[in-house]
Formats: sequence, C-alpha cells, structure tokens
Amino acid sequence: MLLHETCVDTEVTRFHYARAGSGPPVLLLPGSGGWKLTFQAMLEVLAPHYTVYALDPPGQGTTEILDRALPLGVDGIARSIAGFLDAVGVHRSAIVGHSWGGGFALRFAELHPDRVTRLALIAPGGLDVRDTWEFRLARLPLVGEFAVRWALESSARHLLRKSFAHRERVPKDRLDDYVHMMKSSHKQATLLADMLRVERSVRWSDTERDLRLVDMPVLLLWGSEDRILPARLVGGFASRLPNAEAHVVPGGGHSLYDDCPDETCALLLPFLGADHA
Repeated sequence: MLLHETCVDTEVTRFHYARAGSGPPVLLLPGSGGWKLTFQAMLEVLAPHYTVYALDPPGQGTTEILDRALPLGVDGIARSIAGFLDAVGVHRSAIVGHSWGGGFALRFAELHPDRVTRLALIAPGGLDVRDTWEFRLARLPLVGEFAVRWALESSARHLLRKSFAHRERVPKDRLDDYVHMMKSSHKQATLLADMLRVERSVRWSDTERDLRLVDMPVLLLWGSEDRILPARLVGGFASRLPNAEAHVVPGGGHSLYDDCPDETCALLLPFLGADHA
C-alpha cells in the first residue's frame, strides 16, 4: 500500500491526514488520538478498493487550528470538515466515523447531506448522554491540563486498554508512536491545549435533535463489551435514523475494528461496497 501523509491548509485549520488507494472516496474520522491510533489497520484494508482519506480533526493528532477564533463545538468541527473536503477536491464521500469522530460525521451529514453518500458509525458519539468519568475529569480546570500535559502517556494507555475487550490486541506500537509524536512536536503545548478546548466545547444536543435529517444509508456497529460508550446506546440511534441498520458484535470493545477485525470487516466492507453498484 502506498501511503501519502501530508497536510493541507484551509482558512481556519492545517489538517494532517493520510491518503491511500484509488476508487470512490472514503473519509475516516477517528475518535480521540487521531487516525494513526484509530484507523491505521482499517486504512490498509480499505485502500485496495477506495481512495481513503484518514483525517485528524481539530483537536486530534497533529492537526493545527490556525484561526484561534474558530468555534470548537460540534458545528465548528463539522464545518471545518467541509473545508477539508473542499481543499482536497472531494465533493461527496462515504464516511467512516469512530467514537467522537462518528458524532462529527453525523453532524456533518446533518449540515451537509448532499456531501455524504453513506455513513458507517462505530460506537459513535452524537447522543446527549453523560460521558464516562475520564472525559468528565478532563473538562475540569487544572485536572484536564495535568492529564494531557504531564500524564499524557499514562492517560492514553489507560483509555486505550479500556477500549479493548481483548487486551492482547491492544496496538502498543501505535500507542508508543502516538505518544512520541505528541511529545516530540514543536507545537506540543498548542496541540494539547486544542485537544482540551475541543473536549470542553463539544455538546451533542443539536446532533441528537437532528438525527431524523440523516436519510442516507447508515451502518451502526457496536461492541457488546464497550466500556466507553455502552452498546445500549445503539437503540437511541437506530430508532431515530430513517435508513439505518445496526449490529452489536459479541465480545467487542470500543475500539471495535482492532478488537474484532474479522467481524467488523464482514459488516463494513459489504456496506461500503454498495457504492460500486
């Protein structure tokens, strides 16, 4: 697989992303940590069939916010994603979103329905429910700063382990690369501050309210043992999305693709493949 990692500037953001493959476009929107931690293995599977864009949204990975006045709530991030697609010359795309990346994908589809062909959402954000305790702590003054500045490695390891039901499948090498990337960046302080700004700005009430507007095909995938966003939330999406199919993968955790790759692929690839019809 030929992987091209690069950056592209919009008016408000310098996006870090990877591009691989050829064919219909698929945009990958990761959860916390950016695409290298979330989607590296999936990118390799999709690239033989699609032009895959694996994106670090604002507040994730090494993407830089150029306009410090950029609103970092869900709508601001969704609009920045539109700017990214414009910058790389993609008008319409399928989107695969994980965790908060799934919530951003939903909001993008609500605001820009003409730009989304289909959505595959893996344990997505998007419902106005109480976060797990780790994320609630991150919103607290000083506590959040300590977690991302002085305890970045231990915090990241804890959350990654919690996101797996099969602990032996935790990608320790990718976590090491992520921690090294963040610690070695000359813009480390700014990137980590942006991570906290996003964490403290995101609210899902509008996204939940507008779920009925998402009328393109939606695939919902959830692990039955998810300890970050519990699988019982799947019904809150499936009952409100007009064109959704939902699957709960037995024994899977929050990082479902890495935790149960065969089961996830068996559901994801046929769903995306419908775009070739």
